[in-house]
Amino acid sequence: MQRRVTRTALTRTSLTLASCGALALAGTLATTAPAYATYYSGGMPKRSFSVKTVGINSEWVKYFDTGRKNWNSAGVGANIQRKSSAKPSYTAGNYSASWYGLYAPSGSRSSRSFQIKVNATTLWRDTKSIPKYDKWVRSTTTHELGHALSLADNPNTSKVSLMKHSRDRSRVQTPQPYDKSEVKRIYR
Repeated sequence: MQRRVTRTALTRTSLTLASCGALALAGTLATTAPAYATYYSGGMPKRSFSVKTVGINSEWVKYFDTGRKNWNSAGVGANIQRKSSAKPSYTAGNYSASWYGLYAPSGSRSSRSFQIKVNATTLWRDTKSIPKYDKWVRSTTTHELGHALSLADNPNTSKVSLMKHSRDRSRVQTPQPYDKSEVKRIYR
């Protein structure tokens, strides 16, 4: 009886160790397999979509159009149009929150819509000069449209990326090679 209990205990211990080993191996395989941390499931189902501007003046429409142009000319197959009948929207305003831009998706991926808001208050607070402000607004607008193209914030890469919060917004205002390759990969 004593021997049987010991054998059963050893068998349980062996199975537990084997399970732990399998989990450790699975964990190792998961970390060595390519992980695409740049994919954002809140993006649009296709690279072509329309957006309307809501409640903004002509200066803000220009910022938005620059962001659209930045993606449309990036060589990634994006075709972002501005249409007053579109459901997705872009707006800007003076919000009390601390964010620069906000992308809020709605609906399932197949019937996705979104709202982009750009926070003029926070951008001005952190720039305090018109030339720097203009650059940061363009960077923020283009960044938020990157979410519509299924790019997540802060990709795990050492390469320069428009989607990194730590980017130099005065210099990185357009999709970078890393961002472009990720959009191409996501929408193959």
